[in-house]
Amino acid sequence: MLEHHEIAFFDPASPDRVLFRLWVCNSAYIHGRWRKVGERAISKNLAEQVPRFKKDPISGKLSIYINGEETPAELKECMNLECAAVWGPEHVEDQLRDHFENRENVWVKSMALAYDA
Repeated sequence: MLEHHEIAFFDPASPDRVLFRLWVCNSAYIHGRWRKVGERAISKNLAEQVPRFKKDPISGKLSIYINGEETPAELKECMNLECAAVWGPEHVEDQLRDHFENRENVWVKSMALAYDA
């Protein structure tokens, strides 16, 4: 767990390799769905927030969100960024399962800019 409901998911085969970082609903961990299995200090690079893109559902305008600030952006600036979204635990579990089974994840695809651009 990082700051602001963000969780980093690591590769069990290479514990220093981050698979992805997502904002996750706190229901994943406060009601016991996910149990704590360990604790370690948060590295400097994980302590820093990462930029995410947002797309206005009405205007379609894009922006980059980081550190509580939103800045207008162009498509090319947002293409490799994660969508600013809070994930439900079941969607995260789907993404983890799909990652390890080498499948495309329907939730990631539905939020990708290339998918609906």
